[in-house]
Amino acid sequence: MNIRARRDKEKEDMRQKVLLAATKIIISEGYENLSMRKIAKEIEYTPTTLYTYYKDKMEIVNEISYEVYKKIVDSVRANLYAIKDLPVDKQLEKLLKVFIFTATENAEMAKALMKSGSKAIFGPSERNESEEESGLLFLQKLLLKGQQEQTIRKLDENAAWMIITALIGFSLNAIENKIYNQENWFYLVDIYVEILINGLKKFAKQTFNNQS
Repeated sequence: MNIRARRDKEKEDMRQKVLLAATKIIISEGYENLSMRKIAKEIEYTPTTLYTYYKDKMEIVNEISYEVYKKIVDSVRANLYAIKDLPVDKQLEKLLKVFIFTATENAEMAKALMKSGSKAIFGPSERNESEEESGLLFLQKLLLKGQQEQTIRKLDENAAWMIITALIGFSLNAIENKIYNQENWFYLVDIYVEILINGLKKFAKQTFNNQS
């Protein structure tokens, strides 16, 4: 391993230690009690060393958010090829479930986000994601495709954001109340996603007929 590769590994190892420590503190003590000093103590480093990686605790929370976000987006992408030939409503059904299951599979970090009050679930805005990388823009495109195919009703431009917000709320509530550990968890997800999809499809035929 060359010097650059070793430094990159050391930086990533440090990043993971910080995120895990911050997550642990937020869950056990609350975001208001999170501090750079406590994180440094948890990972057995000096606060000065920690500040060479992060400027403040909010930047760490944003990093936790981005970690959850990337896991969700990566899971969605991993399923795209298998469902690409399905109707748009069926693609949406699959991808919404992937979102929920990935969020709840990373329950500790998601719970830390909830307790911190962070709204950066899509990743910090300063990362300047490309259109290809943005989960929100991808969902907007899929909804638009459904409208063009007349399988999805005509929607407001904020529809994608509203859907993501609904998924986040459902996922975080399931985590906070440990619903994702119940025997009927998959059934509950099926029902919830069905409600969302039916809302997108409802009156679609009537809407397009009225426009013709």
